Amino acid sequence: MKHQLAIAACATLLLSLPAQAGGTGQFVLPPYATIQNQIVAGEAWKDLREMVAGDAKLLDGEEILSFDAPVQAFDAATVPFSISQRSNSGKRIAELTVVVDDNPMPIAAKFEFGALMGDIHLESRVRYDVFSNIRAVAKTASGETYMVGRFVKAAGGCSTAVSRDLNVALSTMGQMKLKEFRDPNAVSTKAEGTVREVQLMIRHPNFTGMQVKTGTLDYIDPRFLDKVVVKLGDDVLFRMTGGFSISENPSFRFKFKDNGAGAITVYARDTEGAEFTHTFPLNSGV
Repeated sequence: MKHQLAIAACATLLLSLPAQAGGTGQFVLPPYATIQNQIVAGEAWKDLREMVAGDAKLLDGEEILSFDAPVQAFDAATVPFSISQRSNSGKRIAELTVVVDDNPMPIAAKFEFGALMGDIHLESRVRYDVFSNIRAVAKTASGETYMVGRFVKAAGGCSTAVSRDLNVALSTMGQMKLKEFRDPNAVSTKAEGTVREVQLMIRHPNFTGMQVKTGTLDYIDPRFLDKVVVKLGDDVLFRMTGGFSISENPSFRFKFKDNGAGAITVYARDTEGAEFTHTFPLNSGV
């Protein structure tokens, strides 16, 4: 009952506010006011801005992107984020850099997208060392740079112990899985241009150099995936240049346009030079 009264009071307050100039009499909150965990000012970004975006003018990314990250993360070692391009934005996003401002390695990943990615829809996970902003800086094919961001309460993820036995983590390194998602209401088709959705999972501990071996005070040397290339047939879907701020066992859920090819090929490399490849047949249209 108390919650209902609170909602009613808020609704009454909004209705009592004056209409926007030239409006219809109904008050509409600006986009920034609807963001629950808005980005906060911090010193780290002042040093990072030029590295990430150079002298480009940073436009409000809320106009073309929907960006989600939790207000408070359940697990600082696997903080999820998702980014979806708003429909009919009229922009092709060519590059996307994900930054966790106050991490020891703040640039988590840089993605370069091929044309088949279409409107970008991407989900992944990052580590958090301390409470920090997470930003997505997107560069369009026509040269504009947009930024969105959220503030997440999470800490300790960069030094969290490896989730599996160290020997098991090393022996299974490079194993991959690809999961396909289908809309049960969609018409089954193999037509080129049909939008598909998959999730790529790669086994790799992504050691940060801040973790210790169980039962000792010995640090594990940093070792993480620094390159991932995903292709649909001969066409590149995306290239990722990564750091250890991407979580252990990286996962990427994304959408792309079908080009008629029957398989997705993944190439991954880590900082020790180990290379991993896998080809996944697709069941498109089945």
